Amino acid sequence: MTEVHFPELGRRHPARGVLVCWLVADGSRVRVGDRLAEVRVGGDCCGRTVGWVSALATGTLWHQVRPGEVLTAGVVVGLID
Repeated sequence: MTEVHFPELGRRHPARGVLVCWLVADGSRVRVGDRLAEVRVGGDCCGRTVGWVSALATGTLWHQVRPGEVLTAGVVVGLID
């Protein structure tokens, strides 16, 4: 099983952010490099950086967090089985 982690998008950004939405449904098959979720990190609502969580393995994706959750960089947001 491969863990999918919330990213840290550079040193200038805080280590916290929000998982905005999943781009792949829970229980769906994914391949290495697929974009799995959209995330936002950074300061106020106007200055946020948008990024993505990508698959590092091929298999079935299982969500571990819900959209809108405030997360710390490195936390497990999904599992690929």
